[in-house]
Amino acid sequence: MIGCVLSAGLLTSTAATADKYEIDLSHSFIEFGTMHLGFSILKGRFNKFSGEVNFNEPSSSDADSTTIEIDMTSVDSNWAARDKHLRSADFFDVDKYPTAKFVSKEVKVDSDKITIIGDFTLHGTTKSITIDASKIADGKDPWGGFRVGFKGDFSFNRSDFGVSKNLGPKSEKVDISLYIEAVKK
Repeated sequence: MIGCVLSAGLLTSTAATADKYEIDLSHSFIEFGTMHLGFSILKGRFNKFSGEVNFNEPSSSDADSTTIEIDMTSVDSNWAARDKHLRSADFFDVDKYPTAKFVSKEVKVDSDKITIIGDFTLHGTTKSITIDASKIADGKDPWGGFRVGFKGDFSFNRSDFGVSKNLGPKSEKVDISLYIEAVKK
């Protein structure tokens, strides 16, 4: 049950500049999952986020980057009462920390595997995380634009970010999945 910010600063180039892509929110998702008291898996998503992906193919460069900002008030676990609790001081404390953010620092491309290392800020705490990602596809869309899709995953412990409400030891780990479709600017 945790919000996350994730990024898809995924692919790169040997050029000094990278192509800029804006995340298409109507075709992108940020999902989370965690154990619920050790009995089942709680899944949810964040409905509002924004971001930019800068990359060129086929190899990494210093110009590759990704930034994603998540509106933590948009947490959606498919139950309004639980969402209200997740927004409270017991968990995300959205009155004090309304956003989470990921900013990439390094992007590594190895064949089909993309490794994105960056700073993830959640609940007022910033830690380095690694997103394991892959490119799904790219190409022209029916409206004359150019799109690219990525999938990325990472995990973290809630207490590392100061989200320490005790839900049992099996509920400490949070898994985040990013499904990003971005449109070239």
